[in-house]
Amino acid sequence: MYPAYDTFTVTDFLLDDAFVDHQLAPTDQSNQFWTDWLAAHPHRRAIWQQAEQLVRAIEQGLYDYAHTQLSDDTVQHLLSRIRQTNAYSTPVPEPIVRPLRRVRWLAAASVALLLGAGLWWFTRPVSIYNEQLATLDTAFTEYANTAGVTQKITLPDLSTVVLAPDSRVSYPRTFGQKNRTVYLTGEATFAVTKNADKPFLVYANELVTKVLGTRFLVRAYTGESSVHVQVQSGQVAVYRDKAVGTANKQHGVLLMPNQQVVFNRQSDQFIKQLVDLPQVVVRPPSRERSAAPAFTYSDTPIPQVIQDLQDAYGIDIRYNKEALANCQLTASLQNEPFASKLRIICATVGATYDMVDGQIVINGGSCL
Repeated sequence: MYPAYDTFTVTDFLLDDAFVDHQLAPTDQSNQFWTDWLAAHPHRRAIWQQAEQLVRAIEQGLYDYAHTQLSDDTVQHLLSRIRQTNAYSTPVPEPIVRPLRRVRWLAAASVALLLGAGLWWFTRPVSIYNEQLATLDTAFTEYANTAGVTQKITLPDLSTVVLAPDSRVSYPRTFGQKNRTVYLTGEATFAVTKNADKPFLVYANELVTKVLGTRFLVRAYTGESSVHVQVQSGQVAVYRDKAVGTANKQHGVLLMPNQQVVFNRQSDQFIKQLVDLPQVVVRPPSRERSAAPAFTYSDTPIPQVIQDLQDAYGIDIRYNKEALANCQLTASLQNEPFASKLRIICATVGATYDMVDGQIVINGGSCL
């Protein structure tokens, strides 16, 4: 006979043997039970997931985070259960019990010390995701992908998240009231519903990605030394989260389609560049252009070919318009990837090109 789980608090779940056993050593039977129970009690999912998150936090040694929501007795009880299970072979660190008022100061001091050594994510990765969730003053909903394939999630505003394996995404109960804020650890591709009045914010490690409506990818695993943001359509602003960093100013970059930024967590620097394989950006037709160029040319002026590339891929291409004004191209580039198209154009006029700050710069060239 199972207890009345629909009345359980987070602490009740954490003191329940069946719940904790499932978190530490799930079985086919327990998976089926909790899947059925969550489907029948969707209004209790947030509480259940908060309890699950706290088990993971204690399992990873994040006792400061756990103590913001649980009593010492509950933390000790869970720690004892984790040590008794055979499902985990790595030793669990001893907890450090501190007064709640000192937790944030001590955590900040520890991070500052490790950052000074430049090795903090290699020695003991700090889960900024957990720290961010600990600051929320409201309940939150979390989705965790523990499967080996991606999972698609629909948010309350109908935006979608394709969550990669070993990744988690959360959003607070206040999602959509003033803005649309989500928290990510791992990797996910977002397709955001447009709403100019309510910006969409993704917090991932030290970065915040702000959009109004677009499609983009964020990769931010706790143990990796960099954070990647790639834009597939629309545009996003990516900047340093001041709540996590120590700088007073917001440092960031604006990304357009087929651009990405790599943030080095050790040097605290942004590197803006093109994605490895730029894709044609779907744009609505206008009086000046069709939906997408055919990329088939017969004695076509080179400036027009370059303009087609800019329109199709959304990538800024800088070149000497005077020198190439009278040059022409006869070729089919229809089945060529972006880089090959660019190489053929440059070979035709005897030029080279560089990728600089997410743009293309064509060097030299003439048709004499």
